[in-house]
Amino acid sequence: MKRIVPFLVAIGLIILGFRITQQDDGHDPVDIASLARQQAQRETQVELKTLTEKKDLALLAEKGLGQALPGYLVTEVHASGKFWVVANPKIEMGVEIPFAPGQLPRPKIDSGSLENPEGFLGAAACQSCHADKYETFVETAHHRTSRIASVKEISGPLAQGRNVMQTSHPEVNFEMLQRGNVGYQRVSFFDWQFEVPMQLIMGSSKMAETYLFWHGDKLFQANCSYLEGPDAWINSPGYLDGDAAYARPILSGCLDCHTTYAELEQEPNRYSPKSMILGISCERCHGPGKDHVDFHLAHPLEKQSKHMIVPSNLSREREMDVCGQCHTGDKAPKSPEAFQFRPGDRLSDHYDPLEGHDESANSVHTSNQIARLALSRCFQESEMACVQCHDPHKNERGMTAIFSERCLKCHQEEHCGMQETLGPKLKDNCVDCHMPKRATENLRVETMAGQVFPPLRDHLIRVDLEATKAYLDQRNEDSN
Repeated sequence: MKRIVPFLVAIGLIILGFRITQQDDGHDPVDIASLARQQAQRETQVELKTLTEKKDLALLAEKGLGQALPGYLVTEVHASGKFWVVANPKIEMGVEIPFAPGQLPRPKIDSGSLENPEGFLGAAACQSCHADKYETFVETAHHRTSRIASVKEISGPLAQGRNVMQTSHPEVNFEMLQRGNVGYQRVSFFDWQFEVPMQLIMGSSKMAETYLFWHGDKLFQANCSYLEGPDAWINSPGYLDGDAAYARPILSGCLDCHTTYAELEQEPNRYSPKSMILGISCERCHGPGKDHVDFHLAHPLEKQSKHMIVPSNLSREREMDVCGQCHTGDKAPKSPEAFQFRPGDRLSDHYDPLEGHDESANSVHTSNQIARLALSRCFQESEMACVQCHDPHKNERGMTAIFSERCLKCHQEEHCGMQETLGPKLKDNCVDCHMPKRATENLRVETMAGQVFPPLRDHLIRVDLEATKAYLDQRNEDSN
């Protein structure tokens, strides 16, 4: 068909040209250029119809289009006026998207300034003077808790055979794929498909990571996340199996724990993309760096650090509040303008607890470590703080021997009930007995096979006989 159409067009234009030359002078001239444009438009429509029928989303995307919605699917703007809903009247499952069906998310609006009034610079500004700490810090979960979603950075599998998330309905599924250096989530809702790019990653992959996309200057969460344990694609927490939900706005409270800074243009999720400093940088613990950097560039011989806070020099309560920006239970910034906390401030001056939420419950995001730790005798009968166990400048994930060594700075091996059983190996792993990983009702994700409860490291330090038995059984199994 593609070869025949241009041929017919050429014949038509030759005949038309002959007729024009035979016109009387009194007739209006024919606009050949206009006719050619109309014919080109008709050809384009035929081509787009062919692409749509073939579901060639990549070629459609090159033309700035998505696949047209089949007539049997229904769509309407949600009552809130903020997103579109697509549904098949025969089932309860549906699609929610912030752009009209048949269109694509608008390209990111690269607005705003690299400078911000709060004085945040990002971790790279610390590198030249603190190279040793910088080189290890960039491997930490803090630094990696938000980043650009290049294909190399996406932990979830994109290869055929492992890149599909099926739902309980056979005609609704998700496929994660790549074109060039961009990852996409392709949704098949019956015989209609659309794609959303994965542009930002939230989460360090310690347990999971989720993906965000821009629609102009608005930031939204994608439906599919990646779960580290089973190495599988799952519904993002709170999402329902079978729905394709891509209209959840990313609020400033989300970015407050996953970025160093982002300028909120308008609630709930319009930001200045250029202003965004990804990752939790040194400055969220030490304070914005601009004054510090400016001073020491102007006074290179000054050895005493200026305009910078060292959390360990604060009282234990204020030091814990620094970590508490993110590692407390459910809370919300008092102001939509997040990123107002400064080391040395009281946490309660900037955040309100959410009503009806038990902060000490082992819950989603593993963000309640402080409340759980505060229930421990170790905490109550000492002056310990988070940094007695954690070095925030290094990635020590999974290094149980290092954490156990820190336990034994206060505890003696002979006082442990397992000393006779484990002998010298006792010091290899205190945490799996006394701070076990357990699933919790407060963190669940839906899959076609049912609900999944990922295990979390509990920061309530205690004697846990069930955890000890599980640890010993695993050791015996590994040794056989």
